[in-house]
Amino acid sequence: MSRRAVFLDRDGVLVEEVFYERTGEWEAPMAAADVRLIPGAAVAARRLADAGFALVLISNQAAYAKGKTTLRKLWLVHERFVELLGGEGVRLDGFRYSYGHPGGTVPHFSGPSLDRKPGPYNIFILAAELDIDLPASWMVGDRRSDIEAGESAGLRTILVDNPHNPVPGGARRARDLAAAAELILAG
Repeated sequence: MSRRAVFLDRDGVLVEEVFYERTGEWEAPMAAADVRLIPGAAVAARRLADAGFALVLISNQAAYAKGKTTLRKLWLVHERFVELLGGEGVRLDGFRYSYGHPGGTVPHFSGPSLDRKPGPYNIFILAAELDIDLPASWMVGDRRSDIEAGESAGLRTILVDNPHNPVPGGARRARDLAAAAELILAG
């Protein structure tokens, strides 16, 4: 029997973005010490899991492709993120990262990428691995690319507000993951 899932973007939904002086940008954490859960995000994720949804993470992580950090440091960021979630009683059922970027500078990680959102590739792969019922599932993200990936895969979508990256448009919206969880649980 296929199960329902909530596909989640990480940065801006579960994890706070970080302002890096050297880049002058708000970005995904590039060091484990920089990882901080957004207040209330773990509680919202736990509510979704308790309601029977698989929690699946799909995130673009282009810092390596752009020459800003190493793959090892990005993996340590992931481990710290999982550790913080676990401390709040939350476990991911699956995850996929895309480390490439069309404008990257690192060979083999630059140019077009099949697994990078807005493409739905990672959604389809995880749906097959975890036996996910896509029409009964959701995508929650803070960027237009998250919403486009979800829509392309046949998911219902919710755009979470991100003060560092405001996105105009007509997508179903929520102020944060807690508000998104309320919409999902309401049906």
